[in-house]
Amino acid sequence: MSRAVAAKAPVLQRLFTYRSVRTATVLTGTATALYLIDTHYNAQAFRRTARTAWNGVLVGWDYKFNFTPGKADQINDLHQRVANRILHVCETNGGLYIKLGQGIATQSSVLPPCYLTTLRALYDDASSVDYQAVEKIIRKELGKEVHEVFKTFSKIPVAAASIAQVHKATLLDGTVVAVKVQKPEIQVQIEWDLIAYRWLIKAYEYIFELPMSFAVDYTTKHLREETDFLNEARNSELCNEFLQTDPKLRQEAYVPKIFHEYSTKQVMVAEWVDGVRATDKAAIQEMGLNVTKVMTSVVDVFAHQIFVSGFVHCDPHPGNVLVRKHPNNPKKHQLLLLDHGLYMRESDEFRKQYCLFWKSLFLLDQKSIQEICHRWGINDPQMFANATLLKPYNMNRSPSITPTTNTSVLDAYEIQMKLKTSLKEFLINSELLPKELIFIGRNMTIVRANNKTLGSPVNRINRMARWAVVGLGHDMNLWTSRSTGDLLSGTSTISRNTRLGFWKALSSTLQASFNYWMFEAALALMSIAYHVAQLRSYLERTILGKQSAGFEAVLDDALKLKLEQEYGIKIEGDLFDA
Repeated sequence: MSRAVAAKAPVLQRLFTYRSVRTATVLTGTATALYLIDTHYNAQAFRRTARTAWNGVLVGWDYKFNFTPGKADQINDLHQRVANRILHVCETNGGLYIKLGQGIATQSSVLPPCYLTTLRALYDDASSVDYQAVEKIIRKELGKEVHEVFKTFSKIPVAAASIAQVHKATLLDGTVVAVKVQKPEIQVQIEWDLIAYRWLIKAYEYIFELPMSFAVDYTTKHLREETDFLNEARNSELCNEFLQTDPKLRQEAYVPKIFHEYSTKQVMVAEWVDGVRATDKAAIQEMGLNVTKVMTSVVDVFAHQIFVSGFVHCDPHPGNVLVRKHPNNPKKHQLLLLDHGLYMRESDEFRKQYCLFWKSLFLLDQKSIQEICHRWGINDPQMFANATLLKPYNMNRSPSITPTTNTSVLDAYEIQMKLKTSLKEFLINSELLPKELIFIGRNMTIVRANNKTLGSPVNRINRMARWAVVGLGHDMNLWTSRSTGDLLSGTSTISRNTRLGFWKALSSTLQASFNYWMFEAALALMSIAYHVAQLRSYLERTILGKQSAGFEAVLDDALKLKLEQEYGIKIEGDLFDA
């Protein structure tokens, strides 16, 4: 027994030498100091980034060793496991990670469905910071105490989001205002978070072998701008200026006034407005307003931004679009547009090409569609048309994957690999893809979901197609195939027409008239399909007592079927309601 103890003694002595104890003490002290600094002065940025990196390694490891043909029956479990891990990281880190997670959730075209269904939880209300933190921010930003600026100030926020929260207050002159206060940790965390976001996208690009990082610089630029409330104030005023250019929209939509003397990069004071969500059907009807007219205004406002002004609100969810009775005519409605932090400005060249793309879809002008897609580095016009309209679009293209409606579990690996190949071939050059399409897709998806929530009271696609034509201009020469080529090449249609002879001019006029009426005929057919779907929805509700979302739901079902038949993608639930 004594010999055993003696044998162990040298080991213990070596373990507890002065040098080892000193090293352990220094390491412990350093770790404690870093922890305290990170907690009290760095908004936990080190820990948040480390948490992201660690979980990123686990995700990569999981896919590397478990996404294999031999484990085809476990692939859906693998996707769900990773989605749960991402949700945990986003919820734990909070702040900008909420928006990053929401961004991943909207990538339903390239990621498995469980990503959207799991990360949808990030769209719920975010947590808020306590009133003491709000007081401190106002004191730092405005140089005054809260009571020196506001007569009253609600200590409990009326709304909270990922980067800010809103309090109701009154100025010293009695004006009721909304005070938007940025959460104190955002300015410290944002650069670390964007680095982690860039790393995460690179990791996803490697794991899924799909082009995803080409838009990182563009996305991070807009995310930075969203945390600058002076930029948001400018956006709101510019939005209002563009609305004023349209006689109808200037009456139907309103942007609350900004009080610049009380606004900084982290605090913004705006006019307080009362309204109900644009998707709250019962509340809208209770005010005596027409739901169809309200939704028509919603579609028109954002279609005007996309096709005419080129200055696009990228987050038009129901909480940012309210409805009230018009102050000058209580029988009419007025939209209230809020939260102007995330905007995107289109180049004029892109805006015209996008208008032309929409017009060409309804004219079945395959030459123009293919030329535009080629300019944008898109190799699959059929898939892009489906994504643009959020409905099936037929260009007489044979399926790239054998149609199937009964895929066995054992086929899952093969199908997802074929889908990956299709998506990789979708872009021939990701650098050519207009980055504007990222946020336009987000805008249109949210507006479409809002329309669906109300039972599809508006033929959204038809109205957007008409706004696309408005965006091109009222010159009938734009309806000729030659003018389409001029528009894409940048040649002036007017200067070319002055050189045309009489018969060529007559031919162009006849062609323009024919194309115009073809466009109207296509919209008429779409209208017939819309009204048939709405009638069916009405009968299902009144006779069978079934809940139906109308025409948008019909388009969803048709697109789901097409995706399953052509690409082998089987979609469950409301995947398109991002």
